[in-house]
Amino acid sequence: MFWKNHVPALTWGRGYSFRFLGSDALSGLTLAAYAIPVSLAYASLAGLPPQYGVYGYLLGGFFYALIGGSRQLAVGPTSAISLLIGVTVAGMARGDTQRWVDIASLTALVFSGMCFLTYFLRLSGIINFISDTVMTGFKAGAALAILTSQLPKLFGVAGGGNNFFERLISLSQQWQQYNY
Repeated sequence: MFWKNHVPALTWGRGYSFRFLGSDALSGLTLAAYAIPVSLAYASLAGLPPQYGVYGYLLGGFFYALIGGSRQLAVGPTSAISLLIGVTVAGMARGDTQRWVDIASLTALVFSGMCFLTYFLRLSGIINFISDTVMTGFKAGAALAILTSQLPKLFGVAGGGNNFFERLISLSQQWQQYNY
C-alpha cells in the first residue's frame, strides 16, 4: 500500500496501453528538442560545464516520472535555481572547476533529499504560507540578476561586479566596447 501511494508509476504503469507508445515517443522527442538547449544554457548560468545541465534535466524528469502525479508536467532545472547555484557556489569554489562541480552536485543532492522528505511527509502545503508578493519579488529579483549576469556575454565585454548594482555600474562603464 505504501508504494502505491508514493510511487504513482506503479499504478498507471500496469494500465498503460502500448498503442500510445508512438505518441509518447514523439512527445518525448519534442520535449528533448526544447530541453537540451535550455539545460545547456542553465548549466552555463550556474557556471557548470554544459553536460551537467543535461544530467539535471534527465534525472529530474526520470524521478518525477516515478513519483509525480501529473502526466503533462516537465521537470528540470530553471533559470532562477541555476543562478542561485552559480552565485552560491562561486564564493566557495574559488575558481576551481572540479570543486565548483562537486559543490553544485552536493547542493543538488541535499536539495533533492529535502524535496523527497517534504514529499513523503506530505508537507507541500507549506507553500501556501509564502505570499504572492514574496514570490513576485523573488522572480523579479532573479530576472534582474540573470539579466545583469548575461548582458556582458551578449555585448562581448568583460563585465564585473558581485551584485546587481556593481554589475550594472560595470556594464555601463564599458558601453564603448560593446559589440552590437
